[in-house]
Order: sequence, then C-alpha cells, then structure tokens
Amino acid sequence: MIILAIIFIAVCIYWIYWLAHARRMDRMTKSLPVLPTLPLIGNGSLFLGDTQQILKNLWTVANLAFKHKNSAKLWLGPKLYVAIGDPGDAQVVLENCLDKDVVYRFLRPWLGHGLFVAPVNLWKTHRKVLLPVFHNKVVEEYLGVIAEQADVLIDRLAERIDGEKFDMLKYITACTLDIVFETAMGERMGVQQSPDTPYLRARHTVMTILNMRLFKVWLQPDCLFNLTQYAKQQKDNIDLTHKFTDEVVQKRRLEYEENKKKNIVKEQRGKLRAVLDLLFGREIEFTDEQLREHIDSITIAGNDTTALVIAYTLVLLGIHQDAQEKVLAEQQSIFGTSTQGATKDDLQKMHYLERVIKESMRLYTVVPIIARNVDRDIYLPTCGVTLPAGTGAVIGAFAIHRSAAWGPDHDEFDPDRFLPERSQTRHPAAFLPFSYGSRNCIGRNFGMLIMKSIISSVVRSYKIEADDIGPLKIEMLLFPINGHLIKISKRTL
Repeated sequence: MIILAIIFIAVCIYWIYWLAHARRMDRMTKSLPVLPTLPLIGNGSLFLGDTQQILKNLWTVANLAFKHKNSAKLWLGPKLYVAIGDPGDAQVVLENCLDKDVVYRFLRPWLGHGLFVAPVNLWKTHRKVLLPVFHNKVVEEYLGVIAEQADVLIDRLAERIDGEKFDMLKYITACTLDIVFETAMGERMGVQQSPDTPYLRARHTVMTILNMRLFKVWLQPDCLFNLTQYAKQQKDNIDLTHKFTDEVVQKRRLEYEENKKKNIVKEQRGKLRAVLDLLFGREIEFTDEQLREHIDSITIAGNDTTALVIAYTLVLLGIHQDAQEKVLAEQQSIFGTSTQGATKDDLQKMHYLERVIKESMRLYTVVPIIARNVDRDIYLPTCGVTLPAGTGAVIGAFAIHRSAAWGPDHDEFDPDRFLPERSQTRHPAAFLPFSYGSRNCIGRNFGMLIMKSIISSVVRSYKIEADDIGPLKIEMLLFPINGHLIKISKRTL
C-alpha cells in the first residue's frame, strides 16, 4: 500500500508540473492555430490510420498553417509541437536549434551516436573531423566505383526491355548499396548480383519496425514497445547488422595498424581510400564502436534517400518526355554516342540534369519532415511567436517545397525554376532536400555525384516511359504507394 501511495503521489506531482508547464507553452503560442484536440492524446489521432492517411493528415496541418502565417501547433500527449511552413522561420530554427527532436531516439539503438543522430556536443566535434573526408576532391575518387556499378545496373535492366511496367526502386537501391558499401567500407557486397543476404534482410526488418514505431503512437513509449515481439526482432536484427560492420571495422583497423608499423604511406597509389580508412589516425582517435556508428549512419541514412531521389527523377523523366529529350541532348553533347561512365568534368557540364534532379527533390521531398528540439526560447519573425524551450519544432520541408515561396505554379514540374536568374530572389531556406544550416547533410555533394552519374547512364541507355507517380505515403521517407513504375526500351544512338 505504501508503494502504491508513493507512486500515486509521484504521478500527481508530475501531472501538476506538466499542467503548469503546458499552460505556459500554450499561452506563449496562443496566436497559433491548432486542430481540435482530445483529452490526454491531444492531436495524436492524426497519426492513426495507414501511412497514406497520415500523410493526408499532415497536409491538413500544413494547409492550416498556410492560412495563418505559415505556422500551426499540435499537441502529442503532453508534448507541444509547432509545424513550420515558412522559409524564414525554418531558417531561424535550423540555424539555432541544432539538437534533434526526441523522436529520433528510435534510431539510437541502431545508429548509436553516429553523426545523423548524435547529441549536439558530440556532433560538433565529430563533424569537424568528418567534414574533410567528404571534400569534393576525396569523393571524386569514387567516380570509378560509381561508373562500374552503373554499368552493372544497365546490364541488369536489360531484362526489362520492352516489357511491362516495373518498380525501378529495387534496381536503383541495389546499385546504390553496392556503391555506398564499397566507398564507405571498402567492401564489395555484390548486392546487384545477390540481393538476398542475411545482412540485407536484417536491415529491411529493422527499417520496417522503425517505420511502424514512428507513426504508431502506442508503440513509442519504450515500456510498451518492449512488451511486444517487435522489440526482440529489432534487437536481434540490429545485432546482426552491427556484427557485420564491426567485423569490417576490426579488419580495416588491423590493416591500418600493420601499415603504420611498416611505415607504409597512407595514400597507396591505385588503392581506393574508403571513408572508413580515412577515419583512422585523425585528430580524434575514434573507437571501433564510434567508427561503426558513423559508417552505419552513412550506409543506412544516406543510401535510401539517394536511391529514392534517383527513382523519382527517372519516373518524372518518363512522364515529361520533353524534359527527357533535353536531358538526352545534354548527355549527347557531353558523351556523343559513348556509354562510358561520367568523369568529374562530365558531371560539371550536366547543368540541365542537375536542375531536373533539384526539381524532383522539390516536388517529392524524400525526407519530408525535419524535427528539432527547441532548447531555449526562440522568436520566429514571420509568425510572430516565441517558441518556448521544450517545444518540438517540425519543419515541413514537403510543404515548404510546394508553398507560395515557389510561385503560383508550385505544383508543376519546371526544372528551369532552378536557373540562376530565377533563384536569386528566392529565400535560401525555401529548398531543404539536404536540410539547412550547419547541421545539414554532410554527404550532399557525394549524393549528387551518384544521382547525376546513375541517371546519366540510364538515360543514355534506355528511353523511359511512365504515366504518373500516384498517391504517396509517409514512413521515415516519402514513398509512392504503387512504387516507382516505369517502362524502358533500348535507346539507339
């Protein structure tokens, strides 16, 4: 009885504290619109239903924000979130609130304190060390790997020539996985030849569970999640992926230590310098666990986003044949009839293709939401509200990309909106495919190299046809419900 009484008193004290805290937050944001709430769960009902319905609900919040200075608020239980659809206010949050929101904690068992989810203090020190590794001169060394794997992709796609529509994403994902594994770890995985391995199955299982947990509110508290079968499945499969990366890290460290003893020069001529190899012997002596966390962050967080952008872009080119012809003409002006892989100089000439990729990222924002923790009171100039510390700030990149900031034709496909003369007056935070500010995507330049190279190879080899992308759903990333469906025919140059 005494224990129950203590628990009851503790709950009451917490409830009173929360109520006072919530009232202060509510008062400070009283000018922001909010959808009707329910007792205890607030606006939690927005996250009920399938992932297509949840995306529609998020658009409801975005449209409410657009009518009220581009911001709205919602309560998820006791937690206040402010949805931001204005570039100026998004810039303020992304430049000043560098800590990720609590929702990213679901990734911690998998990615640990890797750069993507690291606490701010750790992120600051580790990013300084990692930044030179992603310098243009370094990632350009990987163009040979990208070209080789793009050739494998072109060969694999031959089985689909003049056939029915098929989902392009699985082909692209296998290709980008082979690229990312070899450039990040120095390991040839051969995913395009053997796409069904224990590691890849484990990776898929973990992603499925994380996606489910992210949008099923009742699975978010650890105490409830740990009672389900998913907790053990997640742990077992995370352990398997960790074991794979740990073995690679240990092997590479051994090679590094042996070379160091023999005084072998770090840059061996003709040998690919994988990202992992470049992380040894730096200002911070990373532990094996830290190396695994950073490499897993690169191969897991970076791969699927890149593959999705490529797949969306190819579908859009299949829909907009005029744009596809312009891309092809640009490619032919660079390569003639050659099907060789792209060099650094070739990629720098692909101006129209780059605009097409950017327009694809604008219309189909594969990372649709960026959530940050507000660690101190911060004023948002457009909506005229001070966000109280403890608020979650949700940047709706998917909404900003289709907002009035892009003009009245914001739902139309127009790559030329990224021409320099049309971009001069646009707010710098109106385009957020790689986030914004100092905590933006560290691998954005590498990602663009991969995107351009693969799309270039596909367009030069095949004519693409597509009807429509169709309805979308939101998981951690943005997916079309029907897949990235295209038809291809052999191109005769």
